[in-house]
Amino acid sequence: MVRKLLAALAILALGMTAAAAQSCDDIVKTRQSLMKRSGEMGKVASSMIKGETPFDLAKTKEVFAAFAEDASSMPTLFPDCSKNAEHSNASPAIWENLDDFKKLMAKFATDVKEAQENTKDLDGLKASLDAIGKDCRGCHERFRIKKS
Repeated sequence: MVRKLLAALAILALGMTAAAAQSCDDIVKTRQSLMKRSGEMGKVASSMIKGETPFDLAKTKEVFAAFAEDASSMPTLFPDCSKNAEHSNASPAIWENLDDFKKLMAKFATDVKEAQENTKDLDGLKASLDAIGKDCRGCHERFRIKKS
């Protein structure tokens, strides 16, 4: 009876370990998906700024909504289990300086919120995207492994 109980507990423990690993993989995939979408949204905004497409306030709101989701989600998407994730460009510096990373995310969130509230035209988009772009570059320069 004791052997059966120990065997059942061992199987349960292995299952929980596998579930935890899966959830960590899912977290990495989520953050990569969010960043990819934000990159695509940045291209939409950049196209408007360059005059390649006309300014569209509704599209601008979509861009900032995507950025806002990143800003609120990203601080929670770097658990310890994802430090050595395969196919990730996250730098170990994130985990070494987690408070600094979260401060940059908070500034990004503040700048995105300000952009959502104040952007009404192309000039506003240019100003907002300039501030937000600085946030993105600052984080990527410090906390992203550069592709070779």
